[in-house]
Amino acid sequence: MGDYGGSVTRPDEPRGGPLDGGGRDEASTTGTGPASVADPEVTGEGALAPMTAAAPDAKAAARVAKRSVARALPMFRVAIAVRAALAAMAAWLLANRMGGDLADYAYAAPLGAFVATGTTIFTVARTALRQAIGMLVGAIIGIGLLAVEWPGIAKIGLIAGVAVLMQGIPRFGQAATVVPVVALLVIIFGGVDADGYAIGYVGQFTLGMAIGVLVNAVAMPPLYDRETRQQIHDTVDDLAERTEVLADTLRGEWPPEREDWAGWGPELRDRVVALDAQVDEAREARRFNVRMLWHRHDLDADEQAVSALRSVVFRMDDVLEALAAAAWDRPIEITLERDERRLAADAVAALAVQLRAWHDRGDVDAASATSQEAIDALYRSSIAHEEPQSGVATVVFALRAMRERVDWAASAQPPQPSR
Repeated sequence: MGDYGGSVTRPDEPRGGPLDGGGRDEASTTGTGPASVADPEVTGEGALAPMTAAAPDAKAAARVAKRSVARALPMFRVAIAVRAALAAMAAWLLANRMGGDLADYAYAAPLGAFVATGTTIFTVARTALRQAIGMLVGAIIGIGLLAVEWPGIAKIGLIAGVAVLMQGIPRFGQAATVVPVVALLVIIFGGVDADGYAIGYVGQFTLGMAIGVLVNAVAMPPLYDRETRQQIHDTVDDLAERTEVLADTLRGEWPPEREDWAGWGPELRDRVVALDAQVDEAREARRFNVRMLWHRHDLDADEQAVSALRSVVFRMDDVLEALAAAAWDRPIEITLERDERRLAADAVAALAVQLRAWHDRGDVDAASATSQEAIDALYRSSIAHEEPQSGVATVVFALRAMRERVDWAASAQPPQPSR
């Protein structure tokens, strides 16, 4: 089992010492012979040896470079960039063909197309609608302020105040940032034809956003169902592996030398929070996406799995704190006898087997029954004492709660697709 310190494994760096420029050994370069003798010419297979030795190093460097590029430019970001470019070009072409004075504001259309580009159709459409409302409000404020004889500083203050107030509206949010921009543009550049400027700029910008939404819909942004389920499986697998490490620790020397397991709680909680965000993104990605018509996926099962993981991680934190207190008497002193520690190790190991069965779609019922027996054995041992330890009771309760949540999640997962 590897340590969980947050390190990232990378391929080994190319190794090897510096090469002498002439291909000679040290004696030939530092010796004091009577004459400098020309290096013998290397032919045949010997000439290919340096290139053969350098090939693995070059491949390793290429893999490192490829991974670096993939991290910096993930494919979903490249897809968004392509859609943004197509939408901006289409908006520019269409905006220049608008009649009347609207063509004078064609530059606003690509800006709108750029704004209306994102990872999901629903997000793009929602952003575009809010931006359009914000621009309309800004244009109205700008036109209204042109009609009153106020000092310029007072107008700017009013615009800023309205924009900040609109940011406090939950369904409006950051779209309020366009309110002061449009209002100031109307005041500064509107001049005698403020109405025409507002209509032209806001109209072309809105046209660009509409084109951006259309391009995103036609391009069919990807669904994140597979990625979401894979992350859930990876989290279950990681949790099972950590549980196995904890069981081995309980069976080893006590108090243990390894201490990192006591701090796993925050890391596991952060992972569940990330899963929550992933499920929300997957659900939004399905809205108004025609791909969902032929890509059936039960996101409710994913939400139940994440809910179960949240509960398991919460209870696992209780177990870790109780065992850490038994090992190092902090934050409180808890006594854990050798027999109780052995039984606790068996119960924790049984939980790991149950998690593996959930992850591998194995016999969860059998694993759950074994887990129940191990937990009951630990409970009987704890109540046999005249003064049962509260720490052992905490571990027993937490293990029972985790077992029940895993059973619930396993029963809710969809059937394995037939091949």
